[in-house]
Amino acid sequence: MFQMRAIAAASVCAALTLSPGPGIAQPVIDTVQLGDRIDRYFTTSEQNGVVPGAIIVSRGGERIYEAYYGLADRAAGRGFDENTIFDIGSLTKQFTAAAILILADRGAIALTDTLDRYFDNVPADKASITIDQLLSHSSGLSDDTGAFAGSDFDPFISEQQVMAMVLASPLTSQPGTRYEYTNAGYSVLAAIIEHVSGQDYETFLRQVLFEPAGMDNTGQRQLEWSEDTAARGYDYRRADPQRADLGHLFLNLWQNEPVTWHLLGNGGIHSTPADLERWHQALQQGRILSPSSLRLYQAPHSPRVAPASQGFTHYGYGWAVGTSPAGTPVLSHNGGNSIFFASIHRYVQEDILVIHMTNEASREIERMGYDVGRMIFDPAFEPAPIPPYALRLALDFAASHDVSDAPALIPFIEARTGRALEAAWVLNRVGFRLLAEGRHGWAVAVLRANTERFPGDGNLHDSLATAYQRAGDLDAAIAEFRRALELAPRDGTCFWCADSTNGLAELGALPE
Repeated sequence: MFQMRAIAAASVCAALTLSPGPGIAQPVIDTVQLGDRIDRYFTTSEQNGVVPGAIIVSRGGERIYEAYYGLADRAAGRGFDENTIFDIGSLTKQFTAAAILILADRGAIALTDTLDRYFDNVPADKASITIDQLLSHSSGLSDDTGAFAGSDFDPFISEQQVMAMVLASPLTSQPGTRYEYTNAGYSVLAAIIEHVSGQDYETFLRQVLFEPAGMDNTGQRQLEWSEDTAARGYDYRRADPQRADLGHLFLNLWQNEPVTWHLLGNGGIHSTPADLERWHQALQQGRILSPSSLRLYQAPHSPRVAPASQGFTHYGYGWAVGTSPAGTPVLSHNGGNSIFFASIHRYVQEDILVIHMTNEASREIERMGYDVGRMIFDPAFEPAPIPPYALRLALDFAASHDVSDAPALIPFIEARTGRALEAAWVLNRVGFRLLAEGRHGWAVAVLRANTERFPGDGNLHDSLATAYQRAGDLDAAIAEFRRALELAPRDGTCFWCADSTNGLAELGALPE
């Protein structure tokens, strides 16, 4: 569902003149042409079955493009608008960093302060980690070494539990020597905010950031939301539409328990397109940070070992920092949890803002905001639309073809997506969805095709055996269960072996 808000004719018809640095040619962008190109990109992608979500482009506080693609609530038929609430994931880090700098502006902390000033019993290898290094992801902490074991969706864990993991984990580099993105470091910053301010993290952010910026629809537990204002999250990887609807995730969870320290400081803030626009303008107008702190906030600090394809070469304080095609600074960050996704792109010298948010994330969709930024500076750039998802193509194919056409399924998927089918889970989930619908012939055909594509995956043979069993072909089921067990990993990590063994037992085919 495409919704487009009309922009005032005066702004649509105007040329967008950028203001690059000295000695750089000044590009002029026709906003009508830009809007047409963005619309083609997003509309064609939506027609392919993806959910681009909300996109806003503004300059100098005036919107030059605004449109909404998809639904915030599919069952209710409710679309997105500028006040729809999304989980913005790691965009939270820019708020954490700004709050730290406000404490520094007040003289309550110094960016050179070390961990042993704020926490007891800090091991010697971590005692010298500074606030600056936490902000710029150069502390040596790593989520991969146990500093952040577990998942955001695990039951609540406390600050004490997170800090115990952080302090016990090995460093991957000496503090201050190398960039490594880590969520754990920003949870440590949240703990420092609470210790120094004497307030809980969200309350402090609300007082010093959200209220001064006019961001009334941003927060976590203190956020006022309803079924009519918040987007529901959807997982395109689930074949069952009811299971794909994951609801409001953390917003529902936080009605009954505090925000887990897996998220505090590094993720979990919810906001709207309009509030993120207000945040950009508050920063542009100097209403949040002192001039010296704003310079630090937006400066490049840690060089990235492998710059992203979008050209972001450094990490600042809560921002990826790079250079636009015009040679001017661009600040960007994205965040998500594989369901919700948000990205913000600030061309601070030109005062241009790109906001992109969706409630059905995919790796392909996540590039769309970056592509729009490039389109602003390059009038010849036309990004390829996001292709259809393989899972949905498979379901549609099975719904519109006879099972005798099954050999054409994988070639059909690959022709429509433009790439080889390399994910074994896709047809596995489609097969089980077809089983649930009682379409046993199609389920067997799809799961058999999957084992032919990935013959060494024992789990797929176990799935095919289940389909044969339900279809009444017991000899074939026994053969596939046995094949699944033959392919069991030698290290004992066979997650399908119990099912295969139970299947053979039900069929009376266990060896004596």
